[in-house]
Amino acid sequence: MKSEKGISMWTVILLIAVLIGAAILWAKYFAKPMATVMMGGAEQAQPAIEKARKASDAVSQADKVTEEAVKEASQSMEEQEK
Repeated sequence: MKSEKGISMWTVILLIAVLIGAAILWAKYFAKPMATVMMGGAEQAQPAIEKARKASDAVSQADKVTEEAVKEASQSMEEQEK
C-alpha cells in the first residue's frame, strides 16, 4: 500500500513539473510571436473595422429617421381621425 501511495505522489509531482515546463516553453517561444501575429492581423483588419463602424452608424441614423417618420405618420393619422 505504501509503495502505491508513493508512486501516485511522484506521478502528481512529475505531472505538475511537466505542466510548469510546458507553460515556460509556451511563454518563451509562442506567446510573443502569437501576440505579434494577432496585432498584425488587427492592423490589417483596421480598414474593414472602420467601414463596419461607418455602416453601423449609417444604419443607426436610418433607424432614427424611420422612427421619426413613423411617429409623424401616426400623429398625422390621429389628427385626421379627429
